[in-house]
Amino acid sequence: MKREGGFIYPQVLAVILFFLLILGAMTIGFQKELRSVELTISFYKKQQLFRVGVSEAVRTLHHLCEKQHTPIDTEEGRVTLKQVTCDQKKNRISMLVSVKTKDGLSDERELVLDGQTGEIMRWANRE
Repeated sequence: MKREGGFIYPQVLAVILFFLLILGAMTIGFQKELRSVELTISFYKKQQLFRVGVSEAVRTLHHLCEKQHTPIDTEEGRVTLKQVTCDQKKNRISMLVSVKTKDGLSDERELVLDGQTGEIMRWANRE
């Protein structure tokens, strides 16, 4: 494997460098995949928190205009309902549903409910 002078054959060195290059490329690929998986998991956690917020708003529909809303803590994070308007004439309740995952991601969406039926009239990202 070595010449008499103590140097490694160029072919052996090239093979070692080639394997190190492959190993480095695989490591970078795995890191990108892990980041992608973490983002996907965080997205689903946020979606679950939004579902919790909507179900809480519909569950407490008749009291939404009257009370202050306390944050809801779950395994995924925290949900906060913030009242924007409560229109008694049109029977509409407009709220902001804010979520923050334990990973630190946060988002906010606007929710407009029919005051009598609890039907969702608008569910959109806040602009």
